[in-house]
Amino acid sequence: MSKAALFLLLLLAQYHPGRAQAGRDTMRVSPVPAQDTVPPEIQVSGNEDSLHFSALLRPLRRVAGAPASFYTYFWELGDGSFSFSPRPVHTYHDTGTYEVRLYATNNYDDGKAPPTRPRPVKINRKPVRGASWASGFFKGGGNIEMKINRNPKPGEAFVALVGYRNPTADSLGGSVALFFNERQFGQEGFALEEKRYYHGEDSTTMHELLAQLSLGERQGERLLAGPHPPGYTGYAEDTRSLLQSLQGNYTKHTVLRFKNTAPGNERFLFMTMNTLPGMIADTNATVTMSALLVPDNPALPPELFELEMQVVASHDPNRLQLRQRHINYRFMGKRKELTYKVRFQNTGKGPASKVAIGISLPRQLNTQSVTVKNMRPYCTWCDSAYNRQSCIDTVRTGDSIYFVFKNIYLPGMQQEGITDEDSTKGFVEYTIRFRKKPKKIPFSSRAAIVFDKNEPVYTNKATGRFVKGISPGIMAGYGFSPSHALSKLQGPVQIGFLLAPYAPSRPYFQVEAHAGFWEKETTSTGFIQTKRDTVLNGQLFFVAGRERTTTLQRHLLQVVPLHYRYNLNSWVGIGIGAQVQLSMEEQTTVTDKIYLANIQQPAIITGASSASDKQAGRWFGSWNAAPFADLQVGRVKSGPAIGLRYLYALKGEEASRFLVYGVFRL
Repeated sequence: MSKAALFLLLLLAQYHPGRAQAGRDTMRVSPVPAQDTVPPEIQVSGNEDSLHFSALLRPLRRVAGAPASFYTYFWELGDGSFSFSPRPVHTYHDTGTYEVRLYATNNYDDGKAPPTRPRPVKINRKPVRGASWASGFFKGGGNIEMKINRNPKPGEAFVALVGYRNPTADSLGGSVALFFNERQFGQEGFALEEKRYYHGEDSTTMHELLAQLSLGERQGERLLAGPHPPGYTGYAEDTRSLLQSLQGNYTKHTVLRFKNTAPGNERFLFMTMNTLPGMIADTNATVTMSALLVPDNPALPPELFELEMQVVASHDPNRLQLRQRHINYRFMGKRKELTYKVRFQNTGKGPASKVAIGISLPRQLNTQSVTVKNMRPYCTWCDSAYNRQSCIDTVRTGDSIYFVFKNIYLPGMQQEGITDEDSTKGFVEYTIRFRKKPKKIPFSSRAAIVFDKNEPVYTNKATGRFVKGISPGIMAGYGFSPSHALSKLQGPVQIGFLLAPYAPSRPYFQVEAHAGFWEKETTSTGFIQTKRDTVLNGQLFFVAGRERTTTLQRHLLQVVPLHYRYNLNSWVGIGIGAQVQLSMEEQTTVTDKIYLANIQQPAIITGASSASDKQAGRWFGSWNAAPFADLQVGRVKSGPAIGLRYLYALKGEEASRFLVYGVFRL
């Protein structure tokens, strides 16, 4: 065995103890990804006054072409405290056993995130010095906020961290409701695996929350009756309306009740959520969860926090998000604009002073319509900045846009002394409009991010797709057939309803249903010579001939189950299809006509005599089928338009016909 082979065998044995064997058995060792099932080994050092936590994790496997892979950390310390530091230091308030969990996320790594296994930490004596811990959690001005330890990845779990606090001068009780799984996606994306809380909270139900709301409403009538208008009960009705709206937007929720939160106190709830495999179809989609704080005091308003998340196929802190990934063109409004957000994070060992973001744009979007809505770090525009001031610049081209942050200070994640992960992140949120007549086909964007003079980091593709919205339409027309010697067709007057894709740019199918009224079909046997005498009213006449006319009047039900159409442009459309016709009511009238001539001059017809026989009406009688060809002119994508259709009758003696109609799509 060569030295190189021996070295490889020893290396494999190190990662797979007990599995290295001699000879060809070395090829049967488990592949490296099997290490994804190994949880981190949590290590604890120090004493009760200052415990130091660290972890041993599996080696990272860098994705080819990506920046250096690294771990990010989220520690749940078992007493309601947490940390995002790789090596946190913590002091517990009291003795006891605490379950410590580490959720490590593998960035730019081709495997799964390491699973989590709680480690019990026993505190035998109370710390000598008082424990002090600052969460740094609440970034806004609200009293409920939420964040997650990593973006959802199908098949992996993440932690939704919900924080709430008491801003009042009195003790506060109330409820926190978490809503997830948006109805608009039509499938369950997340499953709540476990709830953990450390300050006396307890699970409850939506029914009990509404009951508590009603109780607070009754108390409010007494407490607030004095200085307020009669019947004023605080924010109970607003809360009820908000809960109803949230239940309409989400399919799942969980409710927790809390009591006796002291003034100024912050408390945290830990929700382990599983990302279901079905979400793989929506990777790079933006989804939301919402948390609602409902105080028991009816004089305090409810507070809502909505968290945007991006379902990902791999963990990468630099991402391009498209908020409306599935686009309903009909309901986009007149502006027809999209909202993008580019997220970036300095994962290096030092600060970045310049961040350049280049975004390729699809042809459907207009680069000149870009408007920046928000950014972090917040900067003024470079064209109005003084020398060396932090600023942002934009450059537009025909198919791309560039944002450049200049003279900023963005710390690196691996920079010494950096404990706030959020300080290493930034974003640009912007809107962009469609061109006047976009083709409704999928379109993608991608961004390249350059930190100072480093190699560019390429983000995911953010792909938008148009929802095939259904457009109902109304049709009205009149049918006719070219007349000839023995037959004539008039009508029917036709009113119909259709369903088709909304403003389609590709070939599409359309279905129709019509009601036809007062169709009149006249068939004649023609003039038949008889040449015989007859007596009529006491006079002798010569019968020159006879004629029989059959008139069939119908009311129709017509269905077009198959109609294939293509709009050549915005003004001309063509189609082919087939129509099935059922007669709802038929009325037949037979008229016999006798032509008379003077017996002395039999060649000259001097009069006629007729007799009609009206037969009983018949319901749901004959049926027929007819293939057709169709031409429309006008605003064929949205209406109004006019059309001409030729139908070729397949059955019986019924005449083929033309239909002239108008159509308007809603």
